[in-house]
Amino acid sequence: MIKIKNIVAVRDGEVKIRLPWVEQEDDGTLWYNGVPLLGITDPAEAKTASAAVKAQKFGDIPAKAFTRLGENENGLWVGTSEEWGTRPEKLDADRKAAVAAEEKEKIVSIYLSSRGWGDYSPCEWTGDITRPDSEILAECREELTGGHDVDTPNQTDDELLVKIVVAREKWRTRPERLAAARKAEEEDLQKKIASGFCFSCESWCHGDCGNYSTDPNVKFRRDFQRAMAEQNYGIED
Repeated sequence: MIKIKNIVAVRDGEVKIRLPWVEQEDDGTLWYNGVPLLGITDPAEAKTASAAVKAQKFGDIPAKAFTRLGENENGLWVGTSEEWGTRPEKLDADRKAAVAAEEKEKIVSIYLSSRGWGDYSPCEWTGDITRPDSEILAECREELTGGHDVDTPNQTDDELLVKIVVAREKWRTRPERLAAARKAEEEDLQKKIASGFCFSCESWCHGDCGNYSTDPNVKFRRDFQRAMAEQNYGIED
């Protein structure tokens, strides 16, 4: 029996399961915690196999359901995470994900107008900000004239174009502004550490709080726990 770490099982280019390790039997079949790694898609077959696993009657499971390293008759490909990272379908999926992320980054919203009493949602245009001004302008006009109870539907083309230009410039400079904000936060953090700031009580208490700590992770962990508590109690719903 051989133990193999960081296993990935894939079907049709989609990762179905990740396991920290599996044990490979002499016949090549893969097992995890005493249970065979199976590849079954038919619900009826899966139910029968599940009952066989619970009863420890592995001989009742069809041979093609058992999984080995590499391509399997049951449709699964199984290998290590490192091997999966070099597979053509993984590289193709990564490329598609990168393209999708890039396209998503182009989507912005432009505030056009408030609405009348009883409807507090703004009238907005949402779409790809890299498209021509004329196309965005026409769609903004549609939002204003076809929207429900829009307060200021009769805006001029020049007024709308200003909003489009401003939104595009904010989108264009967003990476620079985020980088600058991260740099400023890091510089502020280093200054606090150097000056003896206490991240336990979040002041320069010089130890008076009784839990003096210059480790910023104290604050980060507390903020994370507070956020989780608020989420669990529905405060942010």
